[in-house]
Amino acid sequence: MESQTGSSVFPMTGDNNSDYKTLYQELQTKQQFLLSQISHEIRNPVTLINSFLQLFESHHPEIVKDDCWEKVMENMNFLKALLEEFSSFNNSAKLHLQEINLDHIFRETVESVTPLCQDLGISVLYQKETAIPLISADPTKIRQVLLNLLTNAREAIGSQGLIRCSLSCDGENVYLCVKDTGTGIPVGYQKDIFEPFVTHKQGGTGLGLAICKRIVSAHNGHIFFRSAAGEETSFTVILPIT
Repeated sequence: MESQTGSSVFPMTGDNNSDYKTLYQELQTKQQFLLSQISHEIRNPVTLINSFLQLFESHHPEIVKDDCWEKVMENMNFLKALLEEFSSFNNSAKLHLQEINLDHIFRETVESVTPLCQDLGISVLYQKETAIPLISADPTKIRQVLLNLLTNAREAIGSQGLIRCSLSCDGENVYLCVKDTGTGIPVGYQKDIFEPFVTHKQGGTGLGLAICKRIVSAHNGHIFFRSAAGEETSFTVILPIT
């Protein structure tokens, strides 16, 4: 069968879906292996170069005032951060499950980012809207998701704004929401926002939301967002109770 554009179109069957799912899983495994290899190959020389830079700076402390040196160190720090993001991405689906109190984790994470936000004139509000049961999840990974969403919200606002956080439950799922009064996500980036290396932020790695999605998916949950350019953005994480 051909479409109006002349390209081939094949009917979707149960076997097709199974084949596509298997192929997708194989591609994900290969992507993870490739990123792991890249991270390993890059980490050693980056560590060595960073050590030499620190040694050089210790012998010539006056160089810290040089603009070029500042740029070198900025890029070195970015490389180190990128390697850490690679590691987080590769390990994002590995969970250590235990019964956790989401209200406690969400509240603590909000409190950890509040001082920096206040320095920028950003208010952070948190509300538990319903009773929240304990759920089986990885507390470190859930905290990582929340911290990433809160950091994105702060960066989207810049200064003078509001971040609203809420936690609720409908009996089957728990909903964690982070909403900001920033400028919204550009339309051109929205379709692939959860894909690796997609970012509209200068200096961003494009791995943060990809890590969030992998962590949430590993918990059999979902993550989605609502945004319009120039308007506020909200991210919602849905986690099953059982």
